[in-house]
Amino acid sequence: MADAPPPDDAAGVEPSRFDELSPEQHRTLAYASSIGSEFDFPLLVAAMGIEEERLAEQLERLVHLGVLRERSGGDHFAFVEEEFRARIYRSLTESRLRVLHRKIAEAMERMYPTPSAEVVAELGRHYFLGKLPEKSRLYNRLASENARSADDPESAAHYLERVRVDLESAEGDHRHDLAEVDEALGELYYSTANFPAADRYFSEALEHLGSEEPRIRGRLLLARAEIAREKLDIEGATAQATEAETLFEAADDPLGRAQTYRLLGRVAFHRGAYREALDESMRSLYALGDTKDPRLLGELSIDIGNSFALLGPDVSNEAVGWYERAIDRLTEAGDWVELSRAYHNLGVSLGERRPIDGLEQLERAREMGDRAHDPRSVGRALLSGVELRLSLGQLEEAARDNEQAGRILERLGDELGLEQVEVNRGLIAEKQGQWDDAERSYTSALEICRRFRLPADEAEVHFYLARLRFKTRNFEAARHDFRAAVNLGVADLKPTLANQVEELKRQLDAADTGTPLPGTGPDGAPPQ
Repeated sequence: MADAPPPDDAAGVEPSRFDELSPEQHRTLAYASSIGSEFDFPLLVAAMGIEEERLAEQLERLVHLGVLRERSGGDHFAFVEEEFRARIYRSLTESRLRVLHRKIAEAMERMYPTPSAEVVAELGRHYFLGKLPEKSRLYNRLASENARSADDPESAAHYLERVRVDLESAEGDHRHDLAEVDEALGELYYSTANFPAADRYFSEALEHLGSEEPRIRGRLLLARAEIAREKLDIEGATAQATEAETLFEAADDPLGRAQTYRLLGRVAFHRGAYREALDESMRSLYALGDTKDPRLLGELSIDIGNSFALLGPDVSNEAVGWYERAIDRLTEAGDWVELSRAYHNLGVSLGERRPIDGLEQLERAREMGDRAHDPRSVGRALLSGVELRLSLGQLEEAARDNEQAGRILERLGDELGLEQVEVNRGLIAEKQGQWDDAERSYTSALEICRRFRLPADEAEVHFYLARLRFKTRNFEAARHDFRAAVNLGVADLKPTLANQVEELKRQLDAADTGTPLPGTGPDGAPPQ
């Protein structure tokens, strides 16, 4: 049941049935509606503190009136109409509700001295609505921990929001407690790709801390820098990471420094500076020293693998090895979001030579994303499988997966992912010979690349446009896009395209001299 009653809408509820209830029936239904849409007889008895037979008779009458129904097996009842339950609940004053929820919670505590996770969550709800903040904080914190352990970050955040409300209304100075809760909420929202909410909570945690706790301030700044990186705000990410590094240096925190170097490496990677990214990642690895944190080591292993993957085919086996290390460590840590990323990047790396093996790893990435309730991981894995499906001639499957990924990433506002959706649309249209559609998709992708200053992706899209325009015999435009791709460093930024870049150069040179290449038409373009 939600923390607040549903909107005041009594459609479908017969007024006469509500008005004709006796005071004793009203009291019984007040307790029952506060428990929820369904309730157990023993809990209702314990909360109301009345004799069992008397309550059983009341429930029997309410069943005959059509207000309640008895579930099979007995001792378990439910409201026939949720709107009727909501009307009963809304009719109660706040003071009465506080008393009811408090009595229900106290009865539950007596009945369940070692409560299950489900009972803990209910205790948190009733104590929260019963306005007993200390008990509410205790059970809602525990409920949040249980939900996080069960890979349910949305529920974990919901329970912590209650803790936060209780802390804000409590007497005394609770700034440090609020900062701790805000940081935890930021991490939970970050794990579900709700970056605006995560950034808001990390910012509020910083405000609560003020100038105290340099280590924690550095950690929060680093978290905000990570969000800025995700939003492709490279300057913001770099500035906050640099500020965090200063705090970690002052606090002599090697782990904090290592995490900062890792983030700077990821920022360099987004700029297409893969050698710099690898250097920063290795710097982070050395700064860790004897640290054995499997989650951090797993995340760092992914980053190192990513750099090797884009430093050329000669070191592709190094990339695979680092991804496999990451999978081992993240499996040990139980970090399904990062494990999805490790499987994802392993799939992309293997897929360059063995598309079927690559698709298998990407399917595992999707499974881990589902397990983590992380739609972005699912969308990105679908997205990366498109090019592999195209290489296998699976056009329909490629188009299906690309559009599904597009819907997911559009809901999340993932601009970087949507840029790849447009590139894939162009590749699919090009395979189908739909030149105009392909050009529109590539042009749309190019605009996103320029807006967010993504030189590696921009170089790739210029190359695809050059190839497309060469096919359609628009040689002048093809040369323009080819020069743009080369000037951006396409062969270095996208080493998997190096051979194709060289081949297109030969074709363009041949078209300049009027010498047709084998397999092309008399004007140097491929036959249509």
